[in-house]
Amino acid sequence: MIVNVILLGDQKSMAKIKAGLSISLTGNYSVQGIESFEGIMLWLSDTNSEGGIFLKEYNQRVPVQLIQYDDESSVDKCRDNVKKLIQEDKVDILIGPYSSSLALTACDVAEENNKTIWNHGGSTDEIEERNFTYTVNAITPASNYSHGIIDAVKKADPNANKIAAFSAENSGFSKRIANGALIHGDLKGFKVKQFQFRSGTKDFSAFTQELIDFNPDLIIGMGRAEDDLALAEYLFKSGVYSKSLALVVASINLFKEKFGNRVEGVLSASQWERRIKISPDVGPSPEQFFLNFKNVYNKEPDYLAAQGYNIGLIIEKCIIETGELDDEILREYARSASINTFYGNFKTDDKGNQKGHKMVVVQWQKGEKVIIYPESVAAAEILYPG
Repeated sequence: MIVNVILLGDQKSMAKIKAGLSISLTGNYSVQGIESFEGIMLWLSDTNSEGGIFLKEYNQRVPVQLIQYDDESSVDKCRDNVKKLIQEDKVDILIGPYSSSLALTACDVAEENNKTIWNHGGSTDEIEERNFTYTVNAITPASNYSHGIIDAVKKADPNANKIAAFSAENSGFSKRIANGALIHGDLKGFKVKQFQFRSGTKDFSAFTQELIDFNPDLIIGMGRAEDDLALAEYLFKSGVYSKSLALVVASINLFKEKFGNRVEGVLSASQWERRIKISPDVGPSPEQFFLNFKNVYNKEPDYLAAQGYNIGLIIEKCIIETGELDDEILREYARSASINTFYGNFKTDDKGNQKGHKMVVVQWQKGEKVIIYPESVAAAEILYPG
């Protein structure tokens, strides 16, 4: 166990818990990376305003110090950052980066160094498939992203039977969502046609005739944010019709900022929403988090900020319950715990893979993003056709 403490006689006031983070403050993932970072920093501020986290070894609260490095949205830079955090900075707590490719890299480095990593921003199923020993996942895997969307459309229209699934063939995250759509769509009686492109594609006009001929009831865009935005631009301008459109990027405010009123009726899957009906065991309510974030940053939080704040709450709860910073003790406690926060339920299997957290389906209606599925937490009915 690494305990980062400087003691002056019997004084313990200089004890600190070191947390480390590689995050995308610049580059392709900077919009999402900055939002995630803001959520983590808000948790840090809230925690330290209460004196930090209680450690039984010192019988007092100990403040948290965050060491962060910009990975510039680069896999190589992320790898170097995580190595530095573990080997040179000797952090007590290692928090994962945003994006599936960077998170996978960070998990690799953590595994090589026998260091527990708390993953909040990488949803690719490959993290689960790799059977990492030292990873704790707090995020729903990518293969589940489309499930609620497909269920909601089928419930609204039992006769709907065709899905056009757009995915980036060179993105593990995108391919995992597409595979999940293929499997779940088939289960629900849909014919799923794959439309594959290279990430970074700006012109989708080559797909126009094929898309018209297929005549889908639902189009799902499952690329990275910039890919979904480019696909949306094409669909809005081309006039290619489907009864419903779902895009991963439609769950964040950037989508509304870019397309304005054109977002009406567009669906998405979201890891968290402000109006979700949750009574947390620890931390703020969804509304309290929303208002606190807005007050500090003068903008509304996306689920990216929520999952950043949430991973802090999970780490804090594990430290409080064990009173320890020992990696193995914290990891094992996390894998046996069921924790309800404003973000939802945290519960993993014995390998650290998230099983408790459930995503919701949102739709843009009258300029607002509302939860429409599942019914148990829905604030409105789906607009269909959208």
